[in-house]
Amino acid sequence: MADFYQHAHLPTLHHLATPDSTAREAELVEMTREKPVALLLPALHTEVTRPALPSILRQVAEVPYISEVVLSMNGMSEQQMLAAHAKCREWIGDKPMTLLWNDGPQLQAVHDRVNGAHTHGKGANIWMGVTYLRAKGHSGIVVSHDTDILNYGTSLLAKLCFPIAHPLLNYKFAKGYYSRVADRLYGRVTRLLIFPLIQAFQEVLGPQPLLEHLESFRYPLSGEFAADSETLSKFSIPSAWGLEIAMLCEVHRNLQVSEMCQVDLGFHYEHRHRQLEPGSVEPGLVSAAADVARCLAHQVLRESQERAAESLLRLVLERYKVRAAEWMDRYEHVALLNGLIYDRVEEGMAVAAFTEALEDLANHTGSQGLMAPTLRPTPDSVLRADPTLAELVISAGLV
Repeated sequence: MADFYQHAHLPTLHHLATPDSTAREAELVEMTREKPVALLLPALHTEVTRPALPSILRQVAEVPYISEVVLSMNGMSEQQMLAAHAKCREWIGDKPMTLLWNDGPQLQAVHDRVNGAHTHGKGANIWMGVTYLRAKGHSGIVVSHDTDILNYGTSLLAKLCFPIAHPLLNYKFAKGYYSRVADRLYGRVTRLLIFPLIQAFQEVLGPQPLLEHLESFRYPLSGEFAADSETLSKFSIPSAWGLEIAMLCEVHRNLQVSEMCQVDLGFHYEHRHRQLEPGSVEPGLVSAAADVARCLAHQVLRESQERAAESLLRLVLERYKVRAAEWMDRYEHVALLNGLIYDRVEEGMAVAAFTEALEDLANHTGSQGLMAPTLRPTPDSVLRADPTLAELVISAGLV
């Protein structure tokens, strides 16, 4: 049974029924006539060779209220870029589409000009996509989701866009949430790092508006969101991992509670999962977790006692160890009740790796101070400061 619990600090729009899809699409067509919807897809080139992206684009091609698709990609040579564009153009059909080649010479120059020492990643791709849309005058809704969803359905788009498009709802940002479940529980960084780490920060720092805000999201690391494009263009975000946490912090700083919501997407979305090798933890998982932890620590501690950051982090680390063990127990109980596979050794390895990443963060903070992730200037501020960038970004788009 779906629940209808409302968190005090965040409106939650639950999945309680399934509206007729044709009728809902017709509603959204009407509601978005003055608010065109752009679908922004950040992706590595490797997604072109995998099954999820072709299926996503073929389905999006049939969605009438999506006015255009922006593929903001990196990790490819010029030859790979041209081949990727040809394939994506075939899959998307007649739908307007632009491919942004972020590590190509033209956009690389823009990244370097704006951000100095530039790191490619999901955050950089999102930033460039928003900058491109704003540069060409887009004023409507931007919706975005991951490109590795294997059982994709366009109801995801409808659920994300509806709160922003509907004239009576007044939301400017909607965050999607869903379960990460197959034959076992996934989402380890969220379950075993972020949830207990936020709790640990709350126990050490006491009530903090930002922590209460972050704690209210059911899946803070999900890549699915929709936003008013003007609002989104005022967000300062990092280039790589930490994007989702930084974006939620920007939501907190820029919007009222009544202007944000989280939306139950109502399905078990099947992403490509990071696999743990027996006796080890995948380095990519650990580095991603470390980046997320650094971003969270910076966002939280810069608003409290930055000079005492090391001592606070060590207190947080001790509380995290206790809370992470409790969360492991909780998820084992969930798995047992639902007849799911639960490998406690594997889960324990993940917690140990996350603990090591937090210890490294505390040590680095003690020797060099609180690590501040490189946050990009907001798209709107960049375009205002240097109007010539707009034409550079627009001309780099391959349509």
